[in-house]
Amino acid sequence: MAKNTKEGAQQTEAAIYQTIIDIFMEQGWDAVTYGSIAKRTGLSRSGIQRVVPTKESMTGAFQGQVFHYVVGLIDSTSHQTIKSTWCTALQEAKFIHCIKYFLGATGVDSSGKEKAAAALEKLFDLYGQSIVIELLGLSVAHLLEVNVDWNESSSGLNKDEG
Repeated sequence: MAKNTKEGAQQTEAAIYQTIIDIFMEQGWDAVTYGSIAKRTGLSRSGIQRVVPTKESMTGAFQGQVFHYVVGLIDSTSHQTIKSTWCTALQEAKFIHCIKYFLGATGVDSSGKEKAAAALEKLFDLYGQSIVIELLGLSVAHLLEVNVDWNESSSGLNKDEG
């Protein structure tokens, strides 16, 4: 990839991080492996491990991009627009990968869990605690393929509650 210079090392790191994001958004967190990164970048697995020594350290590649992607899809004009744009976003594979990662982070004791908790706090600040909890419940129902009336449920909540 890049020559053995400081600039080359930075370019290689940036390429690895971007590849992690690309694979994550296209295929989900489980698809992010040393092998998949090596295949896309042409780097050796050991070269990649020098930049990201563990799977957990790969979350450093996110650098807020995943959060910004998620909130970029949401119209926060009202409770109803937040809910409807969230539900529309649940039809997109990239959004689903983000939600699955977020929910999966609850089961691990890691920096990923800390990042997910920080993201949850930011969502609470942006939209309100009640609606975020409702959206996460709707997301779980969607992922479990449980039939849900998207228009029903706490429509009286607003951004200021929570």
